Amino acid sequence: MIVALIFVVLSFSVAVQSERIKSFIYNQQAQFYIYETQEVATIIKNEQLPDIVNERLHILAQFLNATIMTYDKDGNVTRAQQSIHEGNKVLKLDKNFLSEIWRGENIIHTGRISNYPVKVFLVAVPIIDDGKITGAVAIYSPLSFIQKNIDGIRRISLWAALLGMGLATIVSIFILRRMTKPLLNMEEVAHAIADGDFGKQVSVDSSDEVGRLASSLNNMSVQLKEKIEAIERLDKTRQEFVSNVSHELRTPLTVIQSFSEAILDGMVKTEKQRDFYLDNILQESKRLRRLVDDLLDLKALESGSVIDDMDYVIVSKLITVTTGNFESLAQEKDIELLVKPYPKELTVYGNVDRLKQVITNLIGNAIAYTKPGGTVTIAYGKSNNNEIYISITDTGPGIATEELEQIWERFYKVDKSRARKTQGTGLGLAIAKKIIELHNGNITAESAVGKGSTFTAILPSADV
Repeated sequence: MIVALIFVVLSFSVAVQSERIKSFIYNQQAQFYIYETQEVATIIKNEQLPDIVNERLHILAQFLNATIMTYDKDGNVTRAQQSIHEGNKVLKLDKNFLSEIWRGENIIHTGRISNYPVKVFLVAVPIIDDGKITGAVAIYSPLSFIQKNIDGIRRISLWAALLGMGLATIVSIFILRRMTKPLLNMEEVAHAIADGDFGKQVSVDSSDEVGRLASSLNNMSVQLKEKIEAIERLDKTRQEFVSNVSHELRTPLTVIQSFSEAILDGMVKTEKQRDFYLDNILQESKRLRRLVDDLLDLKALESGSVIDDMDYVIVSKLITVTTGNFESLAQEKDIELLVKPYPKELTVYGNVDRLKQVITNLIGNAIAYTKPGGTVTIAYGKSNNNEIYISITDTGPGIATEELEQIWERFYKVDKSRARKTQGTGLGLAIAKKIIELHNGNITAESAVGKGSTFTAILPSADV
């Protein structure tokens, strides 16, 4: 009788906690998808270039492992970014779903839709622009992905109940009470997890079945906490990235808008003024183009684990060709461009265009920060541990020690005394660092205020 009562209590507790965890996971997933659909709607409203919108939606679809679809006001599908789990068939919302969206309501649906072959977890929200609904965004993924996690928790809970019942039949009341305590602790942890207190741990005092179950629950709790923290970090990174990009876009867009309005409003009276305004518009447009190109370049590098078109590259030839492109600029600025050759031929294995891109960026920075009469020195050689180094040293104003670790971040700006006169995108060093890392190397910076800076790219040697 006691065993049966314990079994009933354990089964009921497991069932209640299983449903609470299921409800919690569904609610969390729904809130997350609603947030992402609203982000997609913001991207569509604020971004004018379709290719950039599609690229960002494609990256988001792969990250979420979900399909993203957009609709116009007539119910037509305007974009469909599929995830890797979906074949050629794409889910389409019927009129009943769309009619709710056109009334300004968010949709959260779990189950089958129309003739789509599997059950899905779907969230759809309207796109509202100036108080009017102009379309809709839907994100969905197979329900089986979420169900696997729920089933795993249910299996753990079921094993806990069965274990409790089995032990109750073969051991004494003393052992039963001893085994009940960790189960109650696990129940408390399950409650905490269901309430959002991820990472809470159960004290493991044994290596038997209950101890292993507690360890499994602890591992699950830690993994849930890590995943939630990873999502939060990603959200923070995404917000910072959007903020930085917005800041970089604001100035050129303001210049283009104000100068264009001045021309259209007839404020430009002479041909010279008109040429000045148009030249500024052109330069800011080029700056925007460089920013977009660098963003796409950095995203392509970060999305890949290797670089294609690798070959053996002679370092001396790479330095000579790249340095030659800066000779005229160095002469114009009255800067000595000095190359220190190495007595032996050195070879690295890599993509010559990408390596040239790194050296071009570092030499360009060095010239930009060096005053007339200064020197930019390019040196290369082999270290004792069979690594090839390429260093660029300038006689510029230098970088403060506390800023050296931050210069590799996207859009990071050093103090105003070292701000460029030319308009850079703030992504060059981030791109250079990623390229060198994809070549299994690393890049360093050494500097002191008033004494110049040295940037060094270190690569594995391909010499036998």
